Amino acid sequence: MRAAAITPSDGTCLELLDFAFAHLPWRERKATRPAVVQEVADEALMTAYGRGDSHAFRALYLRYHEKLHRYLLRLASHADEAEEVFQEVWISIIRGRERYEPRAPFAAWLFSIAHRRATDRWRELGRHAPDAHHRADGDADAWEELLPPVTLTPERSSGNEALGQALLDAIQQLPLPQREAFLMKAEGDLSLEDIATATGVSRETVKSRLRYAQNRLRAALEEWR
Repeated sequence: MRAAAITPSDGTCLELLDFAFAHLPWRERKATRPAVVQEVADEALMTAYGRGDSHAFRALYLRYHEKLHRYLLRLASHADEAEEVFQEVWISIIRGRERYEPRAPFAAWLFSIAHRRATDRWRELGRHAPDAHHRADGDADAWEELLPPVTLTPERSSGNEALGQALLDAIQQLPLPQREAFLMKAEGDLSLEDIATATGVSRETVKSRLRYAQNRLRAALEEWR
């Protein structure tokens, strides 16, 4: 199923989506954020966008499009699925702009939409959804005490292409709930609380999923030590 079509009643949606999709990460175009909005909080920008400020949307998109795309690309099994969900997320942001309320950090809200859209897509395809329960979820040992800050993303590696590919392969082998939590932390830079909000589980469950994910990744990459 393709992303839902935008109707003329959506006003500025077409213009904004044209802007957004012109900056898609996979088109190898490097976007820069406008300096005047660098220090404006995400929530303030989204509120301004809800009041009709299209420049605020552009600023938010440029802040988050690469993080969101990498997260979806590594969560999905196929690039075309990631691209479709990516589009659906931004369409949802545009259509929900006037209903937005800053009850949680914008990043948590954005990734919660991505979580729901990915879950819907997985279920349509007859796969296990990212919110499926995993037997390891009950173990909430403090993973922060066992692991250093996340530095395992390919972009942050030493430039070794083979190591980067081995990491991507290992990430893809993680159980989906663990993979989602790990990618929200590693690619989205979300806090434990934000991941819990985005995925609709407890903070302790997030800690457990991250602990098991990183232990699995460490074991998979043992030969690179």
